Amino acid sequence: MILKWKNRQLAKNKKPHICITASLLGILELGMPAVYLYNGELIRTSAVRSILEETPERVRFETQNSIYTISCDATPTDAVNAA
Repeated sequence: MILKWKNRQLAKNKKPHICITASLLGILELGMPAVYLYNGELIRTSAVRSILEETPERVRFETQNSIYTISCDATPTDAVNAA
């Protein structure tokens, strides 16, 4: 009985992992939402809790609701000019 309850708790605490190719607009800041351009739409996340990885090819970060991996397809300036 206790084991079943623990498994349910673990499932509830698991955040969805979102993997996309998009253009991150702006700098990631803890406590602030991330903003990115995806398929021509401007998307704003919930507040960033931690930045897990930053490379020239991608960025991984955790928000209040999800974990994101954004593979960069263009620089933020290129994305804004294209929109």
